[in-house]
Amino acid sequence: MKTILTIFKNDLIGIRKSILTIVLAIGLCILPALYAWFNIFANWDPYANTGNINIAVVNLDEGYTDDSVGTVNMGQSVVDKLKSQTSIGWVFPDSEATAIDGVKSGDYYAAIVIGSDFSYNMFNALTDNFVNPSFTYYENEKKNAVAPKITDTAVSTLKTSINETYIKAVSQELISDIDASDGDLAAALSGNDFVSSLQTVDANLASYQKTIGSIIEANKKLKSNDKLKDVTDKSGKLISQANAAIDSSISDLDSTGSTYYQIKSTLQASMDDIAGNISDLENSAKLAQIKSDADDISEDLENIKSDADDLKKKLDAVDSFIRSLEISKTDAMSSALDRLDKLKVEVDKIQTLTQDTIDKFDTSALDDAETALNSKLSEIAQSIGTVDDTFTNQIIPDMDSIMLNIKNALLNAQNLLNTLNDTISATSTVFDNYKGTIDSMNTSLSDLSDLIGDIRGKIANAIEQINKASDSEVTDMIVSFLNGDSEALASFLSKPVTVEEHYYYKIANYGSSMAPFYSVLAIWVGMTILVSLMKVHVGEADYLKEARPHQLFFGRYLIFFLLSQIQVLIIVLGDLYILKIQSLHPFAFWAVGAITGLTFSILIYSLTISFGDIGKALAVVIMVLQIAGSGGTYPIEALPGFFRQAYIFFPFPYAINAMRECIGGMYHGDLFIYLAELSIFIAVALVIGLIIRKPFIRITHFIEKRMEDTDMM
Repeated sequence: MKTILTIFKNDLIGIRKSILTIVLAIGLCILPALYAWFNIFANWDPYANTGNINIAVVNLDEGYTDDSVGTVNMGQSVVDKLKSQTSIGWVFPDSEATAIDGVKSGDYYAAIVIGSDFSYNMFNALTDNFVNPSFTYYENEKKNAVAPKITDTAVSTLKTSINETYIKAVSQELISDIDASDGDLAAALSGNDFVSSLQTVDANLASYQKTIGSIIEANKKLKSNDKLKDVTDKSGKLISQANAAIDSSISDLDSTGSTYYQIKSTLQASMDDIAGNISDLENSAKLAQIKSDADDISEDLENIKSDADDLKKKLDAVDSFIRSLEISKTDAMSSALDRLDKLKVEVDKIQTLTQDTIDKFDTSALDDAETALNSKLSEIAQSIGTVDDTFTNQIIPDMDSIMLNIKNALLNAQNLLNTLNDTISATSTVFDNYKGTIDSMNTSLSDLSDLIGDIRGKIANAIEQINKASDSEVTDMIVSFLNGDSEALASFLSKPVTVEEHYYYKIANYGSSMAPFYSVLAIWVGMTILVSLMKVHVGEADYLKEARPHQLFFGRYLIFFLLSQIQVLIIVLGDLYILKIQSLHPFAFWAVGAITGLTFSILIYSLTISFGDIGKALAVVIMVLQIAGSGGTYPIEALPGFFRQAYIFFPFPYAINAMRECIGGMYHGDLFIYLAELSIFIAVALVIGLIIRKPFIRITHFIEKRMEDTDMM
C-alpha cells in the first residue's frame, strides 16, 4: 500500500511542477463537462422553436352554397385559423405550383393543398357516395431526419381539428333545430301521449343501436376477410357460366325458331297445294269436262282429302310443339293456341266437305252435279282461305313476336350480367380502399351507439319521472327534457372520448430526460481523453525496482481516478446548478456519477495498460457501440436485433438507468440493482488489468516499440 501511495504522491508532485501541466489537467477535467452541457442544452426543448419550421398552405376550395347553411368556405376557415397559430411556421403561397416547388427546393418542409371540392364534400359526404373531404400533403424528407415527424404531427393535429370543428358545427345546427321545435311538441303532447312517444322513440333508437352493432360486426368481418378477391373471382366465373347458359338458351331458341319456321313452311306449302288443287277443280268443273274427266275429278278430290289429312297432322304437330314450350303459358301464346284450334276445325271441315263431295259425286246426273260440285269446292276453298289467313296473319305474327321478345329478354339478361361482372370487379377495388376507413368508421359508429345508449337512458329516466309525477308536473318535465344544451351536446359529439391523464415520474423537459445519456457519455469520453494524453505506465525509479505489478497498476491508476472524479463532479454540478436539470435526488445523482466514473475509469485504464494503443481503440469502439445501442435516446425495444441482444454486455445502460432513477423518481430498489449490475464491470476491469494483462505485457511493449520506431506514432 505504501508503494501505491508513493506513486500517487509523485504523480501529484509531477503535475504541480509545471503551470502548463496544471492548465492541461484543469482543461482535461472541464472538457468532458462542456461536451455534456452543450448537448443537454441543445436538446433542452427541441419543440419550442417549431414555429421556424415552414409548412405551406394553399386553399383552392371553391366553397359551397346551400339553403340550410348558406355560403361556406371551409378551406378558407382552415387558413384563417392557421394564420393565428404560431406553433408551426404556416406560410400561404399564391398557387399550388409555388408550394410544391418550395417543398422540392427546401424552402418549405411540407405543403398542404386544400382541393376545390373540400367544402362540397364536407357537406355532402353522406349523400354523395361517401366521398371524404380531403387535402393533399407534400413533404420533403431529404432536408432533415426529424422534421418529417414534426410536420406529420402538425398535419395530423390539423386533420383532427378540422374533423372536430365540422362535427361540432353540424351537430349544434341539428340540435338547435330540434330545440326550436320543442315548444310546439310539448304543447301538442299530454303526459300520456308524451310517454307513448318517448317509448316509440326509445324503440326506434334501440333498433338503430342494433343496426349500428350489426354494421360494426359486418365491418369487422369485412376487414378480417382477406379472400375478397377470391370471392369476386369466383363471382366472375359464375357470371361467365351464366353468360354461357344464356348463349346456349339463345342458341336453343334459334334452333326452336328454325324448327318452327320449317313447320310453318311445310304447312304453308300444304295449304298452297290444297288451294291449287281446288283451283284446278274449279277450272275444270265445267259440265263438258266433268263428263270426260270424271275419273280425274274423283282422283283430285281424293288428293285434296289426303292433303287435308296431312295438313291436320301437321297442325296437330305444331300444336303439340307449341304446348311443350314454357312460353305456351303466356297470354299471347294462349290466344295463338286458340286460333290454332279454330284452324284445325276448319281443316276438319275441308276433310268432311271433300269426303261428302266424293261420296255424292254421280256422273249420271252431270247437269245437277256441276252446280253442287262448284258449291262444295267454294266451301272448301273458303275454309282453306280461312285457315291460310288465320295461320299467316295471326299465328305466325304472334309466334314471331313471342320468339323475338324471349330472345330480347335473354340478351338484356346477358347485358345485365356483364354489367354486374364489371361492378363486382370494381367492388374489389372499392373494398380495398374501404378497409382503410373501417377503423375510423367503427370508432364513429361506436361513439354514435354510445350516444344513443345515453339518450335511451335519459328517455327511460324521463318516463319513470313522468309516471311518478302529477299531471301539473308533467308539462314542466316534458319541456325540461326537450330543452337540451345544444352546445354541450355538440361538443360531446365532436369529442366523445376524453382522456384522463396520469403521469408517473414526470420529467420537466426533454433536456432533463437526455441528461443521463449525455452525462454518462461525457464521463466515458473524459476518461478516454485522459488515457490518450497521459501515460498509464509508471516510469523507472529506484524505489520501484522491487514494486510488484499490482502496485504499479493501482499506483498510477489513482491519479486517473482522481481526475475522473473531478470530471464527474464538474459534470454533475453543471447539470444541477448551471443547466438546472430536474433531479429529485441530487445527492444520489452525484453518487451514481461517482460510481460510474470509478467503473469507467478503471475499465478504460485496464484496457489501455493491458493492450496499449489497441486498448485505447477498444475503448473508442465500445463507446461508439453504446452510443447507438444503450437505450439512451431510442428505446432498446425499437433498436435492431443485434443491439437488443448485445446491450446487456455494456456498462452504459445500467449507469443511465441509475441516473434516471435520481432524476424522475425511484421505484423500490431499482437504483441499487442498477448500481450492482454496473459494479460487475469493475470486477471485469480488475481481471483484465491484473490477470489477463500479464501474458500480453511483452507483446504490448513490442508493439509500442515498433510504433515508436516509425516516428509517426
